[in-house]
Amino acid sequence: MEEDEEPVEEADESTPESLKPILTGLPEVEDSVFSSSGARIMLPSDRRQHSMVFWLSALLLVTAMLGFINGLDYIDGDSGLINHRRFINMDTKGAAPGSAILLGTVVYEDGSAAPNHVVQVTVKRDDGTIIEKGNITDENGNYRIEGLDPGVQVLMIANGSRGTAQLVQHLVLLNPAPKMTFEPVGFTTLRLTFPSDDTFEQESEDGSFINYVPYEAANEMELYDSSAAGLYVMIGVGFSGIALIGIVATVLGYRDGGRGMLRMAAVFVFLSQGPYGSACCLGALAFGLTFALPKVHYD
Repeated sequence: MEEDEEPVEEADESTPESLKPILTGLPEVEDSVFSSSGARIMLPSDRRQHSMVFWLSALLLVTAMLGFINGLDYIDGDSGLINHRRFINMDTKGAAPGSAILLGTVVYEDGSAAPNHVVQVTVKRDDGTIIEKGNITDENGNYRIEGLDPGVQVLMIANGSRGTAQLVQHLVLLNPAPKMTFEPVGFTTLRLTFPSDDTFEQESEDGSFINYVPYEAANEMELYDSSAAGLYVMIGVGFSGIALIGIVATVLGYRDGGRGMLRMAAVFVFLSQGPYGSACCLGALAFGLTFALPKVHYD
């Protein structure tokens, strides 16, 4: 016997709102409720850069590399356009006479100390006066000479302890007193190497005198205290660092097509050039071209 189904009570319009059945699901529809508007998110890879952005970025990268090389030139100081000796010698102009002190050690080619060697500096002043001052190395090869004039002078090292005197001459660059300090004298510390007998036989005519002065004068290779060039090394590091910042800004500007970023890169690249006049012109040209860049276009 079939069970009787319970009759479903239909809601009557007269039924109060609180007693009407509640909708517990969504009606089924055949058509989709949502439709595409055609809009999409633009990714950096979807952007279409203007060709001028590429060529401007290439110009900035080349100029930035020149700025980086300029920094390395300052750091090296023995080759290229920048010469540490030349800058130090310029600083000696106008320095007080007798305000330089030379000190250090004399060693043999094998690195051992050279005692009882004469170290003498010949100073020739602008008025023609010639002053010779020297000292004898102690048992550890140490020496100290005071009252010298800053600038390029002639240095002689002599060894008379052997049967025949042996002499070697160099040009030496003596430091002036440091600027913006209360130190009245400039110190130059040098480790001097005295040639061996074999070197004297090979490089001197009579086996007792070697003169390096002509070669050092022609090639700006005077003996000098490299610590005096610390300021110029710091400048070189700064130029190289600014150039690297310019390279990073160029890459970011090219990727995003931002005129502001490329303009900032041009400023950094320009500041990294130092004495490279032609490269400075390239940096200025790149900065000017950033104002001619069109706005970023999208596909």
